Amino acid sequence: MTNITEGDRWMHLSPFREWYATQDASSRGVWICDKASDRKVKVEPPAAWGRHWSWNVTEDGKGVCFKRTDLP
Repeated sequence: MTNITEGDRWMHLSPFREWYATQDASSRGVWICDKASDRKVKVEPPAAWGRHWSWNVTEDGKGVCFKRTDLP
């Protein structure tokens, strides 16, 4: 899996061809899940961001992008 860092953005490319992502409610992070099996990979934003982040699927649909949000 490849990680790409661009300042306040952190991208994780999916290792799966057909996949979906879901947030892990019990801890910080997002699961990237393979649609064809029960395999999954947990990805997280940098620890220094604390709870100040959001995530979404990348525009090209190849992975997950974390974005640092403003501090309160």
